[in-house]
Amino acid sequence: MRHAFPEYAQVDRRLRDLRDHGWEIETRLTRVSLKQDELFFARAGEPIWDPATRAARVARRGPSARIRRIVLERDGHACVRCGLRAGSTRLGLAYVVPISHGGTDSPDNLITLCPNCNAGRTAQPPGEEEVWLRMQSLSPGEQSRLLAWMTLDRRPVSAVEEVWQLYRAAPASQKNTLKELLAHAVSARDEGDESL
Repeated sequence: MRHAFPEYAQVDRRLRDLRDHGWEIETRLTRVSLKQDELFFARAGEPIWDPATRAARVARRGPSARIRRIVLERDGHACVRCGLRAGSTRLGLAYVVPISHGGTDSPDNLITLCPNCNAGRTAQPPGEEEVWLRMQSLSPGEQSRLLAWMTLDRRPVSAVEEVWQLYRAAPASQKNTLKELLAHAVSARDEGDESL
């Protein structure tokens, strides 16, 4: 991919753009056998390098600012998959049905996603039967939690998940320091528990 897009420093960002054009590129979120920096090419979509396809893409600028505001407000300014809120990451809009498959820029066809969840998307949404089978495989407690999320139409983020996202967004130079600080705090707490 780096040879195909030499002018782009972040090829993975270009790959994510392909999803809206019917390309299926999986990450370790959808294919657990992949390593963190690996991607799996599943299916080609529109030939976006074709001049006619490119011209059509330039003509379609995406959802208007008004539509974007409506979708963000509807989704509570949070990722609909993981619940991460705006502020800890930059949220974006994603198509439920890609434009290449007849989708539109209407609010009903747009959802709010964080970069991590958007990277794990596939162009084809799962079928109803597949989702129902997965729901049935959950424990009763997990089914109850899922139903609560469905009722809210979002997944609330726990405090530990919010801190995890903040940690993930921290510069690499700070991550080791933060990890060491937490390791010392946990160790000190555990040593205090043993003496009781």
